[in-house]
Amino acid sequence: MSSLLERRRAPSHQSEIEDVCDVDVTPVMNVLVILFPFLLSLAVFTHFSIIKFSLPPNVGASLDQSNGSPKLKLTVVSAPTFTAITLGSSMLDSIPAGKDEYSRLSSALEKHRATAEFKDQVIVAVRDKTDMQRVVSVMDRCRGAGFSDVALSSAPEASEGPK
Repeated sequence: MSSLLERRRAPSHQSEIEDVCDVDVTPVMNVLVILFPFLLSLAVFTHFSIIKFSLPPNVGASLDQSNGSPKLKLTVVSAPTFTAITLGSSMLDSIPAGKDEYSRLSSALEKHRATAEFKDQVIVAVRDKTDMQRVVSVMDRCRGAGFSDVALSSAPEASEGPK
């Protein structure tokens, strides 16, 4: 008989345990309400802070079929003291470092883009000891001038700068 009484008391005891163990999820929900927008804004921020660039591809795709030589692409040489725009071995513009350098570079890029064969591709060639902020600024000006494909390369020290 005592086991029957224990069985009858057990459900009431179990309901008391359920009442005591009720979990309050309000703090967790508050954290999630704050955390989700923060993480989403962080993901959007990292998307905008990435600069897409490519290394110059193999020459095979851009060969001139008539004589087998590569087609020339517009190249922006970035050095600590100057920025130059070249096409092959000919220098189109040379801009010394200064306060209006980037505005002059933007207008020169827009001018040369109109006559370039590859209107959406430009190569940024960087010399040794060039500040990375300078390189990023040059790449930004290339994007602003309408070049969607910005390739990154190293520039030989033998290329001439402004005199």
